Amino acid sequence: MRYSAIAKKISRRLLRLRYRPIEVFVFHAVSDCFDERRNKRVDWSQREVFESHIRWLKERYEFISLEEAYSKLRRQWCRRQRYAVLTCDDGYASVLEVLPFLEREEVPVTLFVNPKYLDGVSRREGYAEAPQYITREQLWSLHRPWVTVGMHGYEHDDATTQSQQQFQESVDRCIELLTSHPSYIPYFAYTWGRYNDDTQRILEEKGIVPVLTDGEPNYRYRQGIGRKPIDSYYWKRLKFGV
Repeated sequence: MRYSAIAKKISRRLLRLRYRPIEVFVFHAVSDCFDERRNKRVDWSQREVFESHIRWLKERYEFISLEEAYSKLRRQWCRRQRYAVLTCDDGYASVLEVLPFLEREEVPVTLFVNPKYLDGVSRREGYAEAPQYITREQLWSLHRPWVTVGMHGYEHDDATTQSQQQFQESVDRCIELLTSHPSYIPYFAYTWGRYNDDTQRILEEKGIVPVLTDGEPNYRYRQGIGRKPIDSYYWKRLKFGV
């Protein structure tokens, strides 16, 4: 175990000599005040803090789209520029509150949505009084060059608990419902970042890029694109090295 950790550290240092890592960040809900009817604490960021994180990152990275990052990771030559990518999971309605800020800051964003919840349903009680999710109409109105739309599963299910058939049906329903969106891209963000060999094989067969949530930086493309939450812990680690 110790040898493996040392080997991994040496490998990363060698990669850094040739490639600057591309950092990919994920957020969920962002709003001025927390509303327990709409969000969970673990998935929520205070808007002022979120915006300060983005501005801080912009001073150190050039934000690019997820598709551009994928293209760069597939190339074999050296990469010295520091790049970052922003993604958003679950399609919470509160994302509409921060899109104008991201547009002003010229930060591209990929929204990973669960199509089932675009139809006015929810896994939580009290949806009618406090809808959490963006609607189909709202999503289709976001036809802007700096916003792209990817898949997060038809429902918010753990892919590793689904049979191969269930997972494939989930992917097929996402494709069926989202490909008509003018900003759709064939990228699939695993719910809770959980996947296995079968899910990877199914995505590969369909020409879909897997997006993980493993906290890892990206040097070159391997089994997927790694991401980390844009919360206070990771922000402090980037800023202060803790």
